[in-house]
Amino acid sequence: MHETNTARIPALELAGISASSGGFRILTDVSLAFPENEWSVVLGAAGSGKSTLLKTAAGLMVPDSGTVLVVGRDMAKFNPRDEIAFRSRSGFVFQDAALWANQSILNNVAMPLRVHRNWMSESQIAETCRDILVRLGYTESMGVRPAELSSGEQKLVSIARALVHQPSLVFLDDPTSNLDEDAVDRLFAELDRLRASSVTVVTVTNNTELAYRFADYLGVLKDGSLLDFGLYDATIARAEAALGSSIARLKARGGRMRSRDCAEPDSFEAGSEMSQRGDV
Repeated sequence: MHETNTARIPALELAGISASSGGFRILTDVSLAFPENEWSVVLGAAGSGKSTLLKTAAGLMVPDSGTVLVVGRDMAKFNPRDEIAFRSRSGFVFQDAALWANQSILNNVAMPLRVHRNWMSESQIAETCRDILVRLGYTESMGVRPAELSSGEQKLVSIARALVHQPSLVFLDDPTSNLDEDAVDRLFAELDRLRASSVTVVTVTNNTELAYRFADYLGVLKDGSLLDFGLYDATIARAEAALGSSIARLKARGGRMRSRDCAEPDSFEAGSEMSQRGDV
């Protein structure tokens, strides 16, 4: 069990989550809490259950057992209005982009605005979409379909769609996958803006540079079980080389000074969660 701060209710909490797909167990009894207005990163190799964990946390997958709590409320008991409110304030980046193939780039990115910011005019929507796409480095036509884009461009469009409505809770599934170095630099610049706005971010990745730059809290997932989760430096200090090369690389980077103080969350225990497409 990891030490935590009982003073604040976590933005999101997973309690005893287990999940399977196609008869295979993916997550096993995963429990952890993501603090509000902090950046939590869970590292894990391909097939460790990262995507399943993230999709369960975001309510995109239903676990076999366990509970997902949103600011202390059981997500399974949400009514339609609660569900809409949660989607309105959250954004999700899929590992494989998951764009609508039969819709233009504009229509893909504009979807959250049209659904959750329906007071905006079409010209305002188009301008807002163009602004975030340009910041991320996409300068091609917004009238083309996803099939006309490279996998890296599709990923940038997916990121734009998740962030365009300025959500207060963001889920990122391997956001740097399929991106070249220049695109990663632009993404990190956008993530710096996101960090400055004090949103709650939950990221699963095997990119140690992303974890080093952005994680307030760090977790390690292996074979569907949560090995550790806590404040970044504390997790690095507790972790052993046996936990994998990612932790070894982070250890080699040394400690960091964070720009803001973080209190360690309440009580975290090892456990597990779920998936949709991409790395389970």
